Amino acid sequence: MKTRKPQKEAKSSGTITMLDVAEYAGVSAQTVSRVVGNSSLVAEKTRRRVEEAIQALRYIPNDAARSLASASSRVVAVIIPTLSSSAFAAEVKGVIDALEPHKISVIIGNTEYSQAREEAILQSLLERRPIGVILTGLQHSPKVRSLLQQSGVAVIETWDTDGDPIDMAVGFSNFTAGYDVGKLLCERGSKRIAFVGGGSAQDSRAQSRYLGLCKAVKEAKLPDVHRVELSLPMSGNDGIRGLDEVLRDAPLTDAIFFSADTMALAAILECNRRGIRIPEQLAICGFGDYELAAMVTPSLTTVRTQPDEMGATAAQMLLARISESGNAKHKVVLAHQLVRRGSA
Repeated sequence: MKTRKPQKEAKSSGTITMLDVAEYAGVSAQTVSRVVGNSSLVAEKTRRRVEEAIQALRYIPNDAARSLASASSRVVAVIIPTLSSSAFAAEVKGVIDALEPHKISVIIGNTEYSQAREEAILQSLLERRPIGVILTGLQHSPKVRSLLQQSGVAVIETWDTDGDPIDMAVGFSNFTAGYDVGKLLCERGSKRIAFVGGGSAQDSRAQSRYLGLCKAVKEAKLPDVHRVELSLPMSGNDGIRGLDEVLRDAPLTDAIFFSADTMALAAILECNRRGIRIPEQLAICGFGDYELAAMVTPSLTTVRTQPDEMGATAAQMLLARISESGNAKHKVVLAHQLVRRGSA
């Protein structure tokens, strides 16, 4: 069997280290540690290359190397903005289901849409030496970016593809989703459209939906979108509050796009209670296609995403990266679907 020639001469004296094996094989030290620890995460071709290097250099793994492999190949950190959303729960389930066959555990961090909390949680989770970190969105503080770059772990950002990821990303275009909602509302004859959602500083994904909506409205030569910004995380009560603010400050509004189904569903129930006819007097659109969206009267027009597939895809991208199989993708754009029902 042919063995690769080392890029430099093997040590004439002294102990051969994992770094020597990594350099000889042309892989990372972490990959060598996984081969030593008999991890299933390494591609077969890469495993053979490392084993050839170990044999050629007569490297003898020690207990510390085996411990390193074990400690650094069993945990993935998933950081989400809230635990109260079924969408993020579905994403996490997708991650867990994809990683479980590989005996990889998941640690969850909840930021409550706080940049400071994200920084603190990430710093704490990195001390666990995860093999990868899955984050929400593409917008993060300089400290978060610095921590991730210094750690050297694989990073997958989810729920957004409107920008350049730190490492890898899987999601959909929030801008296009917002634009699609705007086109629908304009084509159905809405003249004055409002948007209710998180502020741009807290929720960059909602901001992208808002900008997409504004583009469609501008193309239709309609008045500017009236915006109501609410603090995150949001609940059904915020939908009622947003509805109140729109009707008070922009009483001629005939369509509202809520950035989450939770608020849109509450707004429909409140309109029914007040005798506001949907969609004749007020069209309502949501985002997420939650289970109740098809059950209310009228049923909710919304945007369907694929959070479970998103989580599973993020996990597969991570596995491809850490196995060094060469199959890891930089960005995966999933389809979103505008689901038209009775409310618009």
